[in-house]
Amino acid sequence: MDTMKRSMKYSLIFGICGCAVIPVLYEVYANVSKDLALVLFAVYVITAGVKFSPLPAKEAMLGITCTIAYSGVLSIPMFLIVHPWVRDMLQKRSKYFALSFSEQLRFVVMFALIFILMYLVWAARAGFRKAFEKFRSNSEKAKTYIDNAFDDSEEKQL
Repeated sequence: MDTMKRSMKYSLIFGICGCAVIPVLYEVYANVSKDLALVLFAVYVITAGVKFSPLPAKEAMLGITCTIAYSGVLSIPMFLIVHPWVRDMLQKRSKYFALSFSEQLRFVVMFALIFILMYLVWAARAGFRKAFEKFRSNSEKAKTYIDNAFDDSEEKQL
């Protein structure tokens, strides 16, 4: 499978999963624990970033951007499905806590910032890969220089 098809496959998989995860984590954020919701979302984003990281830059950036778009846009109708069900379930068992507008805005901004981790994971892995290749290349050159420095065959020919 070529890299563009793999990138689009990953973006669809993670985009559809993201549209289901975001509304659920919104309810976790509002009613259970803000930190837990943020950590769970960061784990999801880092996992997606790791899956995109072996891809070349163009394909990875396109796939990550599509994942964010799919997750963000499709999470709105999914929220309209999940929210009433969770609210009813929580009101039967305990008290439902609704977020104010400023808290909802804070939630959206934090999740948008966490989405940037996908790009950072790709960039970090690409940077480590480049550094490792450079280190390996320099090690091979140093080995060749050392071998040539102690090679007496040139001196014997003179």
